[in-house]
Amino acid sequence: AMEQDETLQKAMQNWDNMSYNKEFRRAYEAREKLLLDEKAAVAHAEQKGREQGLEEGREEERAQMIRKMSSRGATPEEIADLTGVEIAEIHRLLKRS
Repeated sequence: AMEQDETLQKAMQNWDNMSYNKEFRRAYEAREKLLLDEKAAVAHAEQKGREQGLEEGREEERAQMIRKMSSRGATPEEIADLTGVEIAEIHRLLKRS
């Protein structure tokens, strides 16, 4: 409890000092802004990564479906008609397998 009181007292003293010293306050606010900007950039990058991963997963699932349809005898034209995928894309996917 004593340590908490000292920590709180130091924090309050720092706050008082910051309030009186404009230069220190500006530096503190700039640092806080930098930290918040970095946090936002990381969150944005994580979101983009999740979206990219989901898109890649959907593309792989679609490729597997096209390969399976082909292995069961469907022509690229039939696959295109059933899936709405361009014939060129179907040929590209079938060449990869």
